[in-house]
Amino acid sequence: MKAACATTRLAVKNVLVATDLSPGCETALNFARAIARRYDSKLFVTNVISPSETAWIPPEYWGSTQQMIEEAAEKQLRALGSKLEGLPHELLLEHGAVSDAVSADIDKLGIDLLVLGTHGREGFGRFMMGSIAEEILRRVTCPILTVGPGVTTRAPREAEFKEIIFATNFGPESLAAAAYAISLAQEFQARLTLVNIVAEHLESIDPRQVVMDRINRLRELVPTEAELWCQPECVVESGKPDEQILNAAKERNADLIVLGAKPVAWPTGPATHVSRATAHTLISHAACPVMTVRG
Repeated sequence: MKAACATTRLAVKNVLVATDLSPGCETALNFARAIARRYDSKLFVTNVISPSETAWIPPEYWGSTQQMIEEAAEKQLRALGSKLEGLPHELLLEHGAVSDAVSADIDKLGIDLLVLGTHGREGFGRFMMGSIAEEILRRVTCPILTVGPGVTTRAPREAEFKEIIFATNFGPESLAAAAYAISLAQEFQARLTLVNIVAEHLESIDPRQVVMDRINRLRELVPTEAELWCQPECVVESGKPDEQILNAAKERNADLIVLGAKPVAWPTGPATHVSRATAHTLISHAACPVMTVRG
């Protein structure tokens, strides 16, 4: 496998936070604000008013109800804007299908990073806007930083990703994700751990040879010219991917987990190079944000 290209600084000029304005999404805003400060980015905060919000309202009340919804959303957006003083930002109030509006904003504004907040551990896909956020994860092509319910409610003023976990199964999308993880490690002078999980039982084959082969493949992902302050750690474990990745993140007190994302192939669900159930478990239970980078 070729080494990832990570010789230049990441370009994160525009960051978008998609929020449903619920209290749990403020943590995502904190991380987005910290990253935007670090990269001198412009921060966009968008809320989308969808037709479903008035679906059960009698037609004669649509006008007044729509006005009330818009006024409340504008007030909440202004309140969020007051927390972004000193940072170039723009508040957006969109209408229509949420995933369509977010995707359109990404294309129109040249967004380099989308930040989503999630809450709730029960059931697959119960993200900040339920299945809507799941659809966003499936469709969006730029990197996505998902801040799950296990993440602390406060993010530092300046994002400090000092421990980064990159998990891979060596799929073709691994190179793009590895490049992103390596570049972030360079930017923040972070310790980088590359993790691969062997799903089959090592006892059935030569475990030492399997581990050595996979460690070598992990090492090959890191270019020799990568300006990392310390040698990346390569870890190969057997077992359930979600459990082992979470264990690796917990043992190292990870600040970020990075995964590769395949081109859209499934009708629903976040398309990551680990299974969607694994991705959901990581997002739901990790104590740090999870970043997915599409190949």
